[in-house]
Amino acid sequence: MDTENLGELLNIFNDNFAKSFIIGVITGVYAITASYFLKKYRRKKLEKKKEFFEILKEGLINETIQTPNDLVNIYKGVTNLSTEDISYRYGLNKWLREFLAKSIGNKIDGIDKKDLFKIKEKISLFIEHNEKISPFSDLPDTERNMLTDINSFSDNGDKVALKRKVKELGNIIQTRYDEQKKLESQTRWSIPLAIIGVILTVVFGIISIFQ
Repeated sequence: MDTENLGELLNIFNDNFAKSFIIGVITGVYAITASYFLKKYRRKKLEKKKEFFEILKEGLINETIQTPNDLVNIYKGVTNLSTEDISYRYGLNKWLREFLAKSIGNKIDGIDKKDLFKIKEKISLFIEHNEKISPFSDLPDTERNMLTDINSFSDNGDKVALKRKVKELGNIIQTRYDEQKKLESQTRWSIPLAIIGVILTVVFGIISIFQ
């Protein structure tokens, strides 16, 4: 192979690795930026939850929170939810259960034993009230609607429709399970492979620059 052909091959080699290096840098910057905003979002959500817990604690102890509507208004005010948001009861119940568990486990400061029973009783009533208004609010829309239909068919004694709906629900659950397993498999390998790819791209890019 003559010198001219060797030079062309080296130029192609350098160009390819230069492009790969740039792509690797862009990918790395994107990953860092996405990670930053994700952490920021989680930190902000955690701060809102702490604020809600503190208001909830003081409201229950001082008995300024009396009705479920009081609680809903506080939750919406802290989380900045719009009045059109109809899925808030899932998040509210989730925070109430977490607050209840931490209260019983003595992980929330400022709650005396004499107040614990009162707090436990009120929170349990609030959760029960939310579940009556919006049954199965912890579930995705599809499963929630199907379970609501199942309850309705059961109350009306419609066994044919009930069996059909239960079978549909079984299919949905199986599909969700398959999707979850597939996602877990992809996630388990995608992150390490992406990191290795970025590292190799940067290394070979640096090597090509100094050749």
